[in-house]
Amino acid sequence: MRFMIAVLFAALLASGCGQDRERAAKEAARRAEDAAAIETLGTAAVLSRNLPLKACLEEQTAEVESAASQCPTFILLALDYMIQECSGAGGALKPAEEAEAWSLDVDGDGKAEKLVDLTRNYICYGAPSVSSCGSLGCPYFLYQQRGEAWVELGAVNADDAPSIEVIEAPAGTPAPLRGGCQGARPCSELTHYEWKGDAYDRVWIEFRGHIVDVVPGGLWTLTKDAAVIDAPNRKGHTLDEYPAGTAMVVLGKARGGDYQFVSPCNACRRGFVESNALAK
Repeated sequence: MRFMIAVLFAALLASGCGQDRERAAKEAARRAEDAAAIETLGTAAVLSRNLPLKACLEEQTAEVESAASQCPTFILLALDYMIQECSGAGGALKPAEEAEAWSLDVDGDGKAEKLVDLTRNYICYGAPSVSSCGSLGCPYFLYQQRGEAWVELGAVNADDAPSIEVIEAPAGTPAPLRGGCQGARPCSELTHYEWKGDAYDRVWIEFRGHIVDVVPGGLWTLTKDAAVIDAPNRKGHTLDEYPAGTAMVVLGKARGGDYQFVSPCNACRRGFVESNALAK
């Protein structure tokens, strides 16, 4: 009987060790994949100045429609709204002195898509706040030409748009995109966008070498005094400390750890807070 118990215990111990080894192997493989994703190089978008801003505005405000329009439809469709909003506030819409857009080939077909924030290309003189999007800035929209029309492929955060990169992918497939820090390098925070069948969406964030999965966040509240740290583990260094009751925007969840990635305020440093210190 004792022998049978000993054998059974040994079998259970071996099984547990095997499961531990399997979990460790999966964790090591995941970390290797994460490291490879972080180190992957991309092709940076190119700043373009060739948008026909003045011609588009003149065409949109002309009493007679032009049969030979040279204006991209993504500009014409937005101008109606922009003109109405600006004039309604007592202002006058005028083209910026220099056009600003980004050219990038997301599917490897040799034709450039356009990433643009039209509020930076048309200024409402006399009422500039009409086109303001606050301290976070207005999103940039990505457009692809299909025939004579331009189709929207998704939106990119203002911080991510300048010098956004196209990550290598099979030709004909919309490639992952990566951007952050207003195009500056090195960058402590990079956001990755992936094609979801009908549009690009933010999927994960690379913060100081740690991966954060973007999740539906919103405003959460600290349930106790807590520190915002620079890594999702006990070894993380304190960036700032906040008292219980502080509201924070949860941007995502640390991959492989029970920490939330948070933004305490627009001007505050982002970092990690233990999940058990936050409540919706």
